[in-house]
Amino acid sequence: MKLSLVLFVSSLLVVAGCGGNAPTAPPAVVPAAPALAKLALAQKPAGAIAVVEAKKAGAADACVVSGRVANLVPGFAVFTLMDTSLPYCGEKNKEDGCKTPWDYCCDSAETRTANSLLVEVRDANGKPIAGSLGDLRLLDAVTVAGKLTKDEHGNHVLLATGWFRDARPELPADLRWPQ
Repeated sequence: MKLSLVLFVSSLLVVAGCGGNAPTAPPAVVPAAPALAKLALAQKPAGAIAVVEAKKAGAADACVVSGRVANLVPGFAVFTLMDTSLPYCGEKNKEDGCKTPWDYCCDSAETRTANSLLVEVRDANGKPIAGSLGDLRLLDAVTVAGKLTKDEHGNHVLLATGWFRDARPELPADLRWPQ
């Protein structure tokens, strides 16, 4: 549970960061770890709800949530899912010139926290699985199936059993996703 809390806090810190120069090379795709590759679903799960709705509904043994990938924790099957009602930087205002739209730095930390949900794939011992999520990338629209938990500190974590990538946005030509 402590590792989960550390990963959650670190993901919020990464999401809280803003600006900086975007890398110019496209991200290298590391093949998904075998245990994780099978979690990429061939069809979109039915009955998806938004991140904010899922958090309001609370813990559930079976839950399907749609959102955008806002952060990927390097080396682990852990990412942050952002509610799609919160536009990423530059999504609505193409002239805003943000070089890191995936960090949602155009919004306050409180807004980002209220609209985000940590997603983890855990092993039989309850530890996040190490490995690559394959070509899952920042700002991808995804639908995730799993079990929604809420810890003693009020943090929600979606324990993923599968996900489907709904869409990948096009970024302006001068922007590249980070490595």
